Amino acid sequence: MPRRIEARATGMELIVNGKRLEVTEGATLTVLLNELNINPLRVAVQLNLEIIKRERYENTVLKAGDRLEIITFMAGGAE
Repeated sequence: MPRRIEARATGMELIVNGKRLEVTEGATLTVLLNELNINPLRVAVQLNLEIIKRERYENTVLKAGDRLEIITFMAGGAE
């Protein structure tokens, strides 16, 4: 069963990091990241095999069936 974000009458299904996710039709990348409590400054987003520049998140409208990979930056160091 897909996870639901912004449960409303109209929704669409996406694949996010390999999992089904239902979001409101017309949602943008910014809306999706906000609903998932993800800081857009700490991730890279690939939409249908294309890396999306951060400045395009707010204007990138998601469509049913879109496949996204959200990659979180991790801090760490080498010895």
